[in-house]
Amino acid sequence: MPIFVYKAKNGPQEIIEGTVEAGTKEAAVSKIEQMGYVPIRLSLKEESRTDAVRNLPAAKSSTAGHSGMFERVGSYDLNVFTEQLATLVKSKVPLFESINILSSQTENRKLRQIVNSISADLKDGRTLSEALSKYPQVFPLLYVNMVRSGESGGVLDETLTRLARFREEQEEVKANISSALAYPIFIIIVGLITIIVLLTFGIPRLVSMFTEAKQALPLPTRMLISISNGIRHYWYLGLIFIALLVSMLKQKQVSKKTKTILDNLKLKLPLLGNFNKKAMLAEFTRTFALLLANGVPVLEAIQITIPTINNEVFKLELEKVHSDLIVGTPLSQSMKKSNWFPPFLTNMIAVGERGGNLQEVLLEVAVFYEREVRKLNKIMTSLLEPAIILVMGLIVGFIVMAMLLPIFEINMGIK
Repeated sequence: MPIFVYKAKNGPQEIIEGTVEAGTKEAAVSKIEQMGYVPIRLSLKEESRTDAVRNLPAAKSSTAGHSGMFERVGSYDLNVFTEQLATLVKSKVPLFESINILSSQTENRKLRQIVNSISADLKDGRTLSEALSKYPQVFPLLYVNMVRSGESGGVLDETLTRLARFREEQEEVKANISSALAYPIFIIIVGLITIIVLLTFGIPRLVSMFTEAKQALPLPTRMLISISNGIRHYWYLGLIFIALLVSMLKQKQVSKKTKTILDNLKLKLPLLGNFNKKAMLAEFTRTFALLLANGVPVLEAIQITIPTINNEVFKLELEKVHSDLIVGTPLSQSMKKSNWFPPFLTNMIAVGERGGNLQEVLLEVAVFYEREVRKLNKIMTSLLEPAIILVMGLIVGFIVMAMLLPIFEINMGIK
């Protein structure tokens, strides 16, 4: 339990100093008053602050060792910052001092500069949410609004703890998907390297032998030679195409209409579309539940959630829901108007509205959809691996067959 150092008046003249152990600053003041003293000054003992710092989660910057110019604040860095700040604030370390402590031990240089700027803003009298809102590329809108609601409700420590847990659960889901796709991606890369080596080094060595034989080559071999020549002479066109494709995928200023069409196609893909939809529903329900748990009204929670969704089709549906809420339509009835929201979700929300426990119901729905995402992830990876192996096997088999066919014909001609 934190220890507070106090200075208090005992009567009109005598001033005494001492320490008191209490859970909060208010509790410490109450204990001092119960002893018959009038508190003048109260501060957290240095040992208590040291213990709080010592108990901070271990941090290792994901970009350590890079030059400051190329550093960025990754999701891991933000998660560690949130968890550490939550630990310090929960330990009753003043917010300004907590920020300064994190500034001194943050390894990511870009984040350290931002934390220093936040510290300066707090010193100037700004709130933490106001300071965070200056860096939307690091602190998302959901993050800032959660902190703002925590400040207004006087529960910043609880809010930061919820945020840290929320981000950790999000990262866990993403990590599970990434780890499941790691092996198929590895197979694709190895297969492509094998095919390229065969086409660029294996085929040219056999072409000279086929030319000397002065024999008509079978169609598969002629096709293979043409592909090999195209790769060896026009390989730079492939690089240009890949560069343009990557540039298009990273282009943020895509028109809303184009993005809506692409996002709609993503949702209609076999198996993958269902996976994308359930993943978005899981993220939406958990985010929505987090905001409601923090005391944010339903209308405002929907408004905050919309910009966090990375799908224009889903955004449009939520904007319609938000418009319905403004005119007084219940959330469940508004969602039932759309074919996008499954009956399970709308029925569960209706139950939550009637029972007054919408937050708990949404968390249950989020857990359900996250479980469904994990199941679909396993199904897709279990189907993807043999499919990739089969395709790569067919390609390599075609190359080998096309290379061996002329040799068999030459041998038959010799006999």
